[in-house]
Amino acid sequence: MRVLLASNYQPPHMGGIEFAAEALKQCWERAGHKVTWITTDIPRGTRPLTADNIRIPAWNFAEDLWEINTPLIHPSAYPELLRQVRAHDVVSTHSLAPGLATVVLHAAVRNHKPTVVTQHVGVIPMPSRLLSVIQKHVNCHAANWCARHDVPITFVGEAVRKWFADHTTLRADRTFMTPAGINAHTYYFVPDEERVALRGKWKLRDDQYNVLFVGRFYEKKGMPLMREVAKRCPDIQFSFRGHGPIDPAKWGLPNVHVIGYVSDVELRELYGSFDVCIMPSIGEGWPAVIPQAMACGLGCLISPETFAGHNRDPEQFLICRRDPEAMADILRRAARKEIALLKHRAALSEYSRSQWDWDRTAEIYLELFQKEIAKTIPR
Repeated sequence: MRVLLASNYQPPHMGGIEFAAEALKQCWERAGHKVTWITTDIPRGTRPLTADNIRIPAWNFAEDLWEINTPLIHPSAYPELLRQVRAHDVVSTHSLAPGLATVVLHAAVRNHKPTVVTQHVGVIPMPSRLLSVIQKHVNCHAANWCARHDVPITFVGEAVRKWFADHTTLRADRTFMTPAGINAHTYYFVPDEERVALRGKWKLRDDQYNVLFVGRFYEKKGMPLMREVAKRCPDIQFSFRGHGPIDPAKWGLPNVHVIGYVSDVELRELYGSFDVCIMPSIGEGWPAVIPQAMACGLGCLISPETFAGHNRDPEQFLICRRDPEAMADILRRAARKEIALLKHRAALSEYSRSQWDWDRTAEIYLELFQKEIAKTIPR
């Protein structure tokens, strides 16, 4: 098959959708399919424009101002976008939020191309009530539009699927689950002897407890909450890998450190080096960093809202309400080696490997693509 994969962004812009799109492209290509990734050129010039990696010029002021991932496509890009839609057998778009993905979606439906939409998140709390109301209206309108045009939608988490089922006219037989996975070729267990060397490389002291956050520096990710946790735990080191409008380096806390851009290989090293990963987010499907971290042997401290994206085997996670003192207490206990879960690094990795696999998820997509293509073939 010739698959056109559309997302609003790609790495190094950091997010679960970007991780997912890149992993799926690799899986589909390993299975022998031709995949073209069409996305925006944000950040500018960070990846080359090639025949299978089409970067469209766009403005990103909505994300810069309001943390809304809705890039505005430059009008000159529409002819190329339309050409790509027509040149492929099936279209896979990621996100119902306005942006390149939904522009591709509308072009594909107008040109009668088999199309599958994936929605990764539900309604995310926004900086203002008005923006939250607008977001809900836009998402519901987009989902209902898909229902009217018989476009199937897949979801990465059950909580997100249920939200859309409760608030839109989506039919149950046209919704599917495509769970987030891990790329086992990139994220895999870091054994103890390698971990010792990596802790030295990343300058992590054995007499300090080290907490890692990976993601965008947004309010929805829990940045204000983590600032309060870090203030309550001056003897624990907090490292933040990512970027965004909330800069932890400006908190004025000596135990907070920001890590710049790292490659996939280096990200595995970070997961394998640290003592615990923290992700107290809200409004998400299932953050990719959690299975990635666990695959490398790193336990995860997450909020109940984050856990809802997986919603099983709670004993495999440290689940704590979004309260700074409660989270600080868990981290203090972890630093004293009182939490057994974090000691069983190999078991965490094995659990992750058994639960999340992009190759399995990619197969779900391929079967769905084939069914949608078959519907367009005259009998």
